[in-house]
Amino acid sequence: MADPHIQSPMDFLDKLTVCLYRTGFVLATISVALLPYHDQAQIGIFAAALLCASSLHIYLKSFRLLLQFATWLALFFQIIGLPELALGAALTTLGGLCFKEYFCFRIFALNLMPIFVALLWLSVVSQQPIFIMLMSSICAILFGVLAIQKWRMPLHFDIGDKGKYQI
Repeated sequence: MADPHIQSPMDFLDKLTVCLYRTGFVLATISVALLPYHDQAQIGIFAAALLCASSLHIYLKSFRLLLQFATWLALFFQIIGLPELALGAALTTLGGLCFKEYFCFRIFALNLMPIFVALLWLSVVSQQPIFIMLMSSICAILFGVLAIQKWRMPLHFDIGDKGKYQI
């Protein structure tokens, strides 16, 4: 997950995927902040989950596949016309990655993001506008803190020790 003290050699694809992953959190910040005001913000949340899930650098294959599968579910649910379930699956990916980032880099309150994104999803499904605004604000702030912290780190922090990845 993270061995910032280890600097594995990075090729173009390593650098690209780290940048895509970090960009996903920037897009999550913007999209979640806009969620109470624009239905189309959900598309941004799906795109953020796609950017992050397509570029995961997690040592344990089972966790990597679980988070990627949640994004595939989001796309499937969106295609078959179940946008509420699609949103929940995309937020599962993003919340799970925040939880992972907390353990890797100890970024404040990210360990609580799975709870916050679940409450955000419940507020959207139950159509509670005030609660949607509250939870989207909390989530957007935390996604923003994560995005800023990630972009301040050297790129190799996201890769860690390439020898530890399960293939």
